[in-house]
Order: sequence, then C-alpha cells, then structure tokens
Amino acid sequence: MKKYSNVILFVIIILGFNNPCLANPLSNIMSFFQRDLVVDVLYKNHRNLIQGSEVYLTGDPKDQKVLIGKVRKVSLVESKMSKVEIVIDKKYKENIYETTQFVLMSNLFSENSNAYIVAISSLEASDKTPLESGSSVKGITFLEYKFATAGEELKKIMDIIKKQNDELLSQLEQYIDTFNIEAFHKKMDALINQISEFSSEQKETFKNDVLPSLRKAFDTMMEKLKEQNKMEKSKDLEKQLKEIENMVEV
Repeated sequence: MKKYSNVILFVIIILGFNNPCLANPLSNIMSFFQRDLVVDVLYKNHRNLIQGSEVYLTGDPKDQKVLIGKVRKVSLVESKMSKVEIVIDKKYKENIYETTQFVLMSNLFSENSNAYIVAISSLEASDKTPLESGSSVKGITFLEYKFATAGEELKKIMDIIKKQNDELLSQLEQYIDTFNIEAFHKKMDALINQISEFSSEQKETFKNDVLPSLRKAFDTMMEKLKEQNKMEKSKDLEKQLKEIENMVEV
C-alpha cells in the first residue's frame, strides 16, 4: 500500500510541474509541508517580553506593521543575555533575511503597555540571504536602532539621552523600591535644571524616548504615596511632572 501511495504522490508532483492547471494545488501541497521559521534572538534585557508577545514585520518601526509571529519562550543563557525564541509564520519566511534587524519595542516605547518585537527588513537591502530556522541573532533596542540610523550630530544627542535614560530609570527604581520620596524629588529638581539647558533637538528626543518611561515611574511612586495617604507629596510630584512636560513641548 505504501508503494502505491509513493507512486501516486510522484505522479501528482510530475503533473504539477507540467500542467499549469495543477500548479496551484501543487503549491498548496508543498506549502503544507513547510514549517514556521524559528529563531533565537538575544537581548541584553528582554524588557518584559513574555510568552505570547507579538512579532511584527515592517520596513521602519514607525510605518505600518504586519503581525507575523509570536514569542514562544524567554530564557537566560550563560552570557546573562536574554534568549527570546520567536516563531514566524511560514508564509512570511521569505521576508526575513540574515540582515533583518529584530528591534525590541519595550513597553516604555510601545503604543500600548505590551512589549513586542519588530523585524525590520529593508526592501533596499543588498543582502537578502534567507535566515535559516534555528539561527541565533543579536537583537537591538529601539534606541539602539535609532542611534544606528541617525545622523552623526543626532547620534551624539541620542548617546547622551540613552545613557541618561538608563541611569535615570535605575535611580528612580531604587527610590521607588525603598520609598525614598525625598531623593526622588531631588532627582526631579536636578532633571528640571538640566532640561532647561537642552537644545530643541534634545528636548524632542527626551520627549519621545525618555518621558514615557518617566511618566510610568511617577505613576508608580504616586500610587505608593496614595497607599500611604500622603496626598500632599503626591500633588508635589504631579507639579514636577507637569513642569517637565511643559519644558519639553517644542
């Protein structure tokens, strides 16, 4: 019986290549045997990516995106990097190249509260070698992507803002964890003084890339203040945030 099945399959394949009428059914048969693309993407910090986080395809993070897959698993490797295993639907495999960049859009920069990945495959890429399933690639953050694609002058600004963002968030997280409201206030006062000396480009970059995460830190601290029934201090924080928002409106 197995022998006859093999013969029938062989005849279908031969007819498909020689008969245009069977070309589409043959394509459907062959696609049935194709598998989804599975890739490991390494990040320094997976930034709240979880199983089920979405993977999109685009030519630019700000352009329209197409949902192409999901995060299957997140784990740590020996290098202390986060290994994110993603599964891309087989019908989009041909759009993923060795030069494709996997940009992590953390929930600090997302339109919603969920972190996700954007696979950026430039249509103008000179190297369009397909990425093989089982490959391991290095992912980048949205700031790193912008830094890599920005002009030389803007790169310097982005580098300063990126370092400031990392340091700022790290310090604010410590103040929130220890509920050090006074240190939090002092840090905001120092930040306000610093912003007053920013150029228009720096203010725009701060507004787009730092302010969203800063708002989240404020929200977390104010929730703690409300839990402690310290509404007066909560109002002081709101004034500081409002002042910062007004300063970066350019």
